[in-house]
Amino acid sequence: MAELTSSLAPLALDTLVDLLQQQAARFQDTPAFIFCPEGDVEEARVTYRDLDRRARAIAARLQAYGASGERVLVLCRPGVDSVAGLFGCFYAGAVAVPVDEHWPIRRIETVVPESDARFALATAKTQAKMKAAVDGLSSGPKLTWLDMDDDFDDGAAWEPQNVGADSLAMIQYTSGSTGVPKGCVLTHRNYLANLEVMRWALNPADDAPVMNSPISGVSWLPQYHDMGFVGGIVGTIYGGRSTVLMSPSAFLMRPMRWLQAISRYQATITAAPNFAYEACVKRSTAAERAALDLSSLSIAVVGAGPISSETLQSFTDAFAPAGFRPEAFLPAYGLAEATLGVTGMSDSPVPVVRYFDRPALTEDRVVEVPIEGADPETALPLVGCGKKSELLDVRIVDAETRELRAPEEVGEIWVSGPCVGVGYWQRPEETEHAFQAHLADTGEGPYLRSGDLGFFRDGELFVTGRCKDLMTINGFSHYPNDIELTVQACHPALMPSRGAVFQLPTERYAPEYVVVVQEVHHHTAVGVDLNELIESIRAAIRAHHGIDVQAVALLKPMRIPTTTSGKIQRSACRDQYVAGELAAMAQWTEPLPEKRAPEVKNTLLGGLAQLAATGLARRLRESKGQQGQS
Repeated sequence: MAELTSSLAPLALDTLVDLLQQQAARFQDTPAFIFCPEGDVEEARVTYRDLDRRARAIAARLQAYGASGERVLVLCRPGVDSVAGLFGCFYAGAVAVPVDEHWPIRRIETVVPESDARFALATAKTQAKMKAAVDGLSSGPKLTWLDMDDDFDDGAAWEPQNVGADSLAMIQYTSGSTGVPKGCVLTHRNYLANLEVMRWALNPADDAPVMNSPISGVSWLPQYHDMGFVGGIVGTIYGGRSTVLMSPSAFLMRPMRWLQAISRYQATITAAPNFAYEACVKRSTAAERAALDLSSLSIAVVGAGPISSETLQSFTDAFAPAGFRPEAFLPAYGLAEATLGVTGMSDSPVPVVRYFDRPALTEDRVVEVPIEGADPETALPLVGCGKKSELLDVRIVDAETRELRAPEEVGEIWVSGPCVGVGYWQRPEETEHAFQAHLADTGEGPYLRSGDLGFFRDGELFVTGRCKDLMTINGFSHYPNDIELTVQACHPALMPSRGAVFQLPTERYAPEYVVVVQEVHHHTAVGVDLNELIESIRAAIRAHHGIDVQAVALLKPMRIPTTTSGKIQRSACRDQYVAGELAAMAQWTEPLPEKRAPEVKNTLLGGLAQLAATGLARRLRESKGQQGQS
């Protein structure tokens, strides 16, 4: 295993083509990826040598049709075919645009026309399923469809292209959790730099299990997603390891399949958002947990969204008998615009959890409070997301003045370095706003504006929320994700990670209208009075945050819109709420003041007909238009 150990040293590479070719020469017939849709039965596998051969064969086909330098839609489905297709684009000098066959039609309707691709790459099965729909969305010349099924072509016809570090590799679309998905334009340099950041952040010792296990990773993450592609696919190749790939839908249907696969293959590394670890706790039985052996797991990355200290603790408590160690948790922060990872490594052997004064945070002040005797109504636990790599410059900035924040202040997270992408595809104004920011006080830049809020404490980054989601109530700032956690903790019938809190812009008589939309468990809600549950929600928010909400809607499971990676879409939820498209099991709304027009004083629910009378629909449209211009 000495060769495997050395594989995590920095590699002398310029492109992703160099990466796969060098690793194929080193590891040859070692399995790179094993596809087990449900984590148990193997459906396909590909070695390093075969992956290189398939990439060359696909690249030769692309070159024969003149696709070099062009954008290519890669219609992905879980498995090894999509990996070969993406690398086939890299080998051909083309720009890959991943499109998942399970995406909702609204997302496909955004990506396909905007990419303006001339070519589409798919297996015969996926092509038969999606060709008609995709062709109908293409606004440019007719798409040329190419097959990426393995026909045992040896790839001899492939001709190396003039691909360099700054050549475009992929247009990686964001999850769309705060709006319309945007295509992040990423170069080969971006990917390789981020792989070096990941190598630094993981930093395993030479004798760590991750260095010596035949099967290192298990991943159910979508392969088109930044964490799924960079962490699960490219990271595997960079480390010269073997990874078991699962179907995301199989995980979502039964989360324990993920942990069972880790146990079955004695995997040493995995990664997922916070909600995945939480789902394993909530949707597992004692018998299922007892049957696991998680002692091999050395690294469990937590990222791609807010991280809950309660989730980390409950997962540790639930799976410690199966051999899980809290030292395996690796909280991290990143975003697609920075390729993936920004922070991750920590000096602490276990996740860093600190408590901060909640009222002070509403004023953008950072006031730490002792953990011992911390008042849950005023003390907010936050999980540290690790330190930044020396490759990156990460600053905390006032989003309005663009001046650096003091160490004891919350601000927007700005990032600069070789991992930061070129910009958003076909969106020059948004690119200028997000990727070309300069500090007002020093002129330094350009920086990537993350849109996330946070601060550093002892070198660790703590993330508090999203700029666009931040709510101002009575002159103080409140984070929706913080209120959502309060809601979900107040009763076991309320589903974790399945709620949305947002404000509605209203007329001057009700300037701060806060809505809570929350999903309810089928089974644990049996016999629960939903009206009393609503009162519990209101009381918990009042006690912990000192504010009153104006509306609460309880929904059946899986009714709130989410991104393809499982993140709650607050803006889409707000739009559906306003349009009266959310069918509530129970709801409460605060009566509007008497100064309101009598025809709308009783409720803000019921669709746009009533909302138009209050001016709410118009103001929503205006606010969305302003956000698009910012």
